[in-house]
Amino acid sequence: MKIRTPRWTAGRADADLADPYLYTDETHLEMWRRARAEHPVAWTESELAGGFWSVVTHAEGSEVIRRPTSFVSVQGMRLQANPAGVRAAAGRMLVVSDGVEHRRLRGVHQAWFNARSVAALVPTLGARVEERLDALLARGTAFDAIAELTGEVPRWALFDLLGVPEEDQDDLARTMEAAFDDSDPGPRGEAARTEAHTRIFGHFGDLLDLRREEPGDDIVSALAEAAPDGVPLTDDEILLNCDGLMNGGLETTSHALAGALLMFARRPEVWRRLRDDPGLVDSAVEEILRWTSPALHALRTAAEDTVLGDVRIAEGDRVAVWYPSCNRDERVFADPDTFRIDRRPNPHIAFGAGPHYCVGATLTRLEVKCVLAAAIERIAEFEVVGDAVRRPSNFLQGLSHLRIGLTADRRPGPRRAEEKTGQDQEPGPAPDTQPDLGASSSDLRIALPGVDAKAVEVHSNQEVTFGRGLTGAPADIRVDDPTGEPIAGRIRAAEDGLWFITNLSRARTYVVENEEGGGEYVCVPPGRLDMPVPFAHARISLPSATGSTYLSVSAPTPANAYATQPYAADAEPGEQVDPAFALDPRSKYFLVLVALCEPQLRTPATVAIPSTAEIVRRLSPLASCRKISPAAVNFHIEYIAGQKLGVRNQQPSSGRSGGNWLRQAVVSTALRFRLVWTEHLALLPAADAR
Repeated sequence: MKIRTPRWTAGRADADLADPYLYTDETHLEMWRRARAEHPVAWTESELAGGFWSVVTHAEGSEVIRRPTSFVSVQGMRLQANPAGVRAAAGRMLVVSDGVEHRRLRGVHQAWFNARSVAALVPTLGARVEERLDALLARGTAFDAIAELTGEVPRWALFDLLGVPEEDQDDLARTMEAAFDDSDPGPRGEAARTEAHTRIFGHFGDLLDLRREEPGDDIVSALAEAAPDGVPLTDDEILLNCDGLMNGGLETTSHALAGALLMFARRPEVWRRLRDDPGLVDSAVEEILRWTSPALHALRTAAEDTVLGDVRIAEGDRVAVWYPSCNRDERVFADPDTFRIDRRPNPHIAFGAGPHYCVGATLTRLEVKCVLAAAIERIAEFEVVGDAVRRPSNFLQGLSHLRIGLTADRRPGPRRAEEKTGQDQEPGPAPDTQPDLGASSSDLRIALPGVDAKAVEVHSNQEVTFGRGLTGAPADIRVDDPTGEPIAGRIRAAEDGLWFITNLSRARTYVVENEEGGGEYVCVPPGRLDMPVPFAHARISLPSATGSTYLSVSAPTPANAYATQPYAADAEPGEQVDPAFALDPRSKYFLVLVALCEPQLRTPATVAIPSTAEIVRRLSPLASCRKISPAAVNFHIEYIAGQKLGVRNQQPSSGRSGGNWLRQAVVSTALRFRLVWTEHLALLPAADAR
């Protein structure tokens, strides 16, 4: 029998961390506080879920989710998961896959949840949020905040992305609630949840059949057409991942928004400050995510004997990372139990980290920001009416009941609720609600993890050094690494949030991770000077003989300016303007374009352009291109150039260009305007399928 120590001792002696009712009040916060001090990693016995390791601190929790080869997801990602269901989904569902299978599935999802795709939702989603808030204000009575607002916002966005018909949305949303209702942990509750998931599969099975006959611009259509590495997704893979998107996309955002409304009602001075300074919206979104931490835990299984902190973990042991506790770790967050709207840096792990970083993180941030932006213009105060009831669950942390009353903003200015309810307004100057775009807006903030470490601010066009330093020649940011260089590198701030890193090490590569992206990172090799970093919130990993040291870097949001008119001043207001390049990713000509751009997408330094014969060989393994001919490829290239991209003849009059000018122009235009990018490579067959 294995002896596992230390054992969990924090909290009540009879407390079961898998008991969903343990989290229906806030007493568990004190339990976690004690656990962080007494045993950051501890063996936990549960009558409901069996034995597992509980991880409650930020450093150890981050290590678990960033070590995917030591701690795997394929054996289940939550406590009390149905074992048969986990086996059926393993390697075929994004959240319960690892390695090659995970990369294959994530590539299919990623294009739909990147910043560019999500930004396209803003006009429609923002308008619906504004319309809903105006209607609630006009009603003038308290309302069910979850049913009428916080649960609706993610539903509007996700159902739009999935292409769920409007007539099916209400029933699907109710079924989703039943599928993740943890109030009954016994056999009857498990049977009800299984039956609800079966109904969800039925919903999406019907939708999948429809989209195969009538493809649309939605995720289900994309999954039906996808063939990562040349292998189409099976129906089971498509349905499992639709179910997973529903769970992650509907529940977490709703809980984050409801928790934010409750906090703003209890601390009205915080809401007043945000209304007076809307420039704090971005940091408010991050603090909402840290404060609410909708995902209660993530489960991993040790794939090998390993060490976590000072605890030995045996192969096969389950490890649960308790996100809300990690996000209130006193060693990382100053005054962690206080909601600080201007908290920077804010290295929370509400979305996880590493390869399994939440694929919908950008969408969730957008949804929360849309609600805050609309509410700032309309709402002076929130009031809780009755009791706020917490949901019984050991997997998702949030409210099941919250009634809110709203007080309208009576300040003069544009876009108040009164404008849409027909009430007259006295004219007056617009309030000064714009963020301060002074010199401080170009400051980078750099800090070592930990409460006692002060952040270093770097002004535009200035730089700081980091390293162990020397007597009389200290580094600006001291890194406690006796084996490292005295000056190991530099960080330079440029204009509008851009920044650069220099690696002065002789033999060590630094890794810069995007704390807002799905496992994105860049490597900075030894000797690399002024490497641009495209991440606004990043973590720099500096390896040493005693383990890595991490620097947190937060860049300001660029002070971008946009036109307030959706059309040119001399255009007719009703005139519709088509996009400059209207390409259909489902078409055969788009496959030809991806194949044409593939060499430069995979190896940016190359100037290679595939020949017609090479494109034919590249595409022929696809069922839709099995009979494609050289003449068809040439036709598609000419069609793309002339009809889609408007490429003009740039061939020299001498005619000695080798006939390749058209392809070069098409590739150059497609890559310059990011009409084809790396996520589109998943449309091509695997290299060994040729």
